[in-house]
Amino acid sequence: MLARALAAIRPQLRVAAVGGDALAASGAHIVYHTPELASIGPISVIPLLPLLYALYVGLDRNIRRRPPALLTPVDAGGFNIPLIRRVRRHGYRGRILYYIPPGAWVDNSRQARAVAECALALTPFAHQRDFYRSVGLPIEYFGHPLVSVIGARSQPPRTAKPSIALLPGSRREEVARHLPTLARAASEIERRAGAAFTIVASSAARAQQIRTIWQRSRGPESAAIVRLPVTQALLPVTQAWVASGTAVLEAALIEVPQVAFYTLSASQYELARRKVPEALLHTITLPNLVLQRRIVPELLQHDFSAQRLIDEATALLHDESRVQHQLAGYAELRSALGPPDSLQRIAQFVSHYMDGGRE
Repeated sequence: MLARALAAIRPQLRVAAVGGDALAASGAHIVYHTPELASIGPISVIPLLPLLYALYVGLDRNIRRRPPALLTPVDAGGFNIPLIRRVRRHGYRGRILYYIPPGAWVDNSRQARAVAECALALTPFAHQRDFYRSVGLPIEYFGHPLVSVIGARSQPPRTAKPSIALLPGSRREEVARHLPTLARAASEIERRAGAAFTIVASSAARAQQIRTIWQRSRGPESAAIVRLPVTQALLPVTQAWVASGTAVLEAALIEVPQVAFYTLSASQYELARRKVPEALLHTITLPNLVLQRRIVPELLQHDFSAQRLIDEATALLHDESRVQHQLAGYAELRSALGPPDSLQRIAQFVSHYMDGGRE
């Protein structure tokens, strides 16, 4: 989104990036394609360490060889904070703008100071802005860019039978952990309500993985597996079952009734219990975090079972008051995320910052 918005302001701007298909579609030159590098926590990342280290060293070398006018790390603190420290040590004197700093809800002052020592932070969340300022660190905030590009659908679909979208996650491990439970719940909802299912795959590799697991788990044979942008896939559906992440926020902005879920391996969960605040073990879904109350049901870790999912999905299908509660929360959420031109404001700021603004 940001690359495309910057191109509208500065058509001659060249963006080189580490990323996937969506970033490439924005016009960025992809120097390293990363769809299979995403991991969940410190255990899952271990097999990827040789590749990540090679990427880390290669980026440092390329940045020193051809210093960019602006370096913009995005999230991924475990990789990006060491990288920006390294390029600073090796003499990079250009500007670094940390877009979406890590730990937006963790309030970790050590991590925030590590960002601030090398870069200017730019956050889409008012909560993170307030935390940085409370510890005396500079940060910029203009709202969340998604409010500028995702509008609510004009009218919910009217169909004889419900249509349900399944978004099991974009990472291999997420799909492997979530999809068997989704398949069992979908089979029961198909039997009870005649629901039709669409499963959204983030890549060709995920589509193949979904097909294999779905068949093995005996999910409804009629389910369609599609590779579409989340916003497009959700437009025609009655409700969605969504792995916690940005897709939950996208569904909320489109105003699709939804159930969110997420589960980790036992070892990953034990690590999380030691490292993150207790509140984040019970609420991790962005709409609920932003509004500081539950508007989207969350089935996390041990609560993520086929029966719990069936119960929540059935309630959304048959209890209109629950649907209206979510829709009212979605309207409040959109307002809380910032002005409708947030993306344009961010792009204007970044363009100005590249030219030497905000000294």
